Amino acid sequence: MTMELEFRRETVRCWQAVCRTTLEQEETAECIVPDACPDIWQVLDSRGRMLLQRKEPQEGRGEFSGLIRVNILYQPEGEGALESMEVTLPFAASPDLSQVTRRCVLRAEPRLLWVDVHLLNPRKILVRANWELKVEGWAPSALSLACYGEEGETYALRQKPGQFRSLVVTGVQEKAFSYTDGLTLPAGCPEPQTILSVRADCTCTEARVIGTKLVFKGEARLKLLLRGEEGTLFPAEFRLPYSQLMDAGEDSEDAVCDMTLYFSDVKCTLDPDDPRMLQAELSVQAQACMEKEVQVPILSDLYSTAWEVQTQREEVPLRSMAGASEDQIALRQVLETSETLGEILDVQARPGRCDQRREGEDWILGQEVRWVVLVRGEEGMVSLEGITRVEHRLPGLGEKEISCRWELLREPAASPIPGGVEVSGLLSVRWTAMETGATPVITRVTLGEQREKSGESPSVIIRAVRTGETLWDVAKDCLSTEGEIMEATGLTSGEVWPGEMLLIPKG
Repeated sequence: MTMELEFRRETVRCWQAVCRTTLEQEETAECIVPDACPDIWQVLDSRGRMLLQRKEPQEGRGEFSGLIRVNILYQPEGEGALESMEVTLPFAASPDLSQVTRRCVLRAEPRLLWVDVHLLNPRKILVRANWELKVEGWAPSALSLACYGEEGETYALRQKPGQFRSLVVTGVQEKAFSYTDGLTLPAGCPEPQTILSVRADCTCTEARVIGTKLVFKGEARLKLLLRGEEGTLFPAEFRLPYSQLMDAGEDSEDAVCDMTLYFSDVKCTLDPDDPRMLQAELSVQAQACMEKEVQVPILSDLYSTAWEVQTQREEVPLRSMAGASEDQIALRQVLETSETLGEILDVQARPGRCDQRREGEDWILGQEVRWVVLVRGEEGMVSLEGITRVEHRLPGLGEKEISCRWELLREPAASPIPGGVEVSGLLSVRWTAMETGATPVITRVTLGEQREKSGESPSVIIRAVRTGETLWDVAKDCLSTEGEIMEATGLTSGEVWPGEMLLIPKG
């Protein structure tokens, strides 16, 4: 006859990562130049923006779709001023994510790796765009951890207390928000005739949990290239602050928040009533992952001195912070050309593909940065391009789980030098190293038959401590208790050493 014992339990509500993957795909389209645009003589620059507009978890897969808007800056045939046109490429992906269900939350980080525009003829272009999407799937979970047997004295149970101590994700939330703002060009700027290009990025400078709410603040940065009268080109930059609230969940107080933001739409237009005013419309998707350390008591081991018992255990994952830092790396490169250069009109540094690899006990974090400089040449506009490959070494982190995020800290700079242009910038990499492991937790205890006492067994036996054993291990093996062994042997502490002889009371 067997009986399952009841236990007092602690419940840890959290979110478990069920998938982490990176999708990469290329979109290609042949496009006709709109009738309103002049013929293309030379493509000077192409830049794109990936707008993720839909992400939905399904059973065993995820569904993602959106638009890639490619802005093409070109020199028209003849003596005309620079022109631009926009091409929109739809994208969609439905990857297999075997452990994802409809109850999951998908976090996504879209990134356009590169855009290439090839001129087929003055009225036709080939556009290629390569993108990646980093995807994480999170499922709600509740860890039920046994911490104390309610019937310990009745069945002569010896219970070894322990502690579950781990970083857990307490909330995975997201919020879509948008805002519209009127922008005024600074004094001294020419009156614009058209917006040639718009660059946008969004950063979070502060995120903290207050009660059950997450407060996050930051700014969107817009950098425009405009054309004024008589073809004059000039840049304009704007910073648009935001402050938002979202639900953090009941268990996220004092949690540390990791925020990611991406645009689902960006529009910037000239005000028809006031040429020095512009209207910006931004749609942003904010994603938050909240993590904190949780400590709860658990029952790490159990036996009975009088009854047969069977225990079932399962491994519960543990995570702890092994290291974290934000390191800065100065960027510098020369983009060479044989042309005689004049005024620099625009400088871009575009983060491209990033990677990480392990070398021995070190980790190497890598990041590509693509440079594009638009500058006046002797016979018109010249576009200079180059790629800088950056590697950052993290020594001695070995088996740790590494995650990182790269960011350009300021707008890049460029200056003409003999034989080309020197570009520079400042890159930041924020990395964390996590120690991962597992701890066995008792999930079920079944009580069997009561042990029969033998009248022939000695009242005390002598037992040597084996390598790796603790006093608890000896007591469990001999069906005694730590207190009885200490009293019989005359120990003043619970520490024992291999080879030490102990007296074990029996019966």
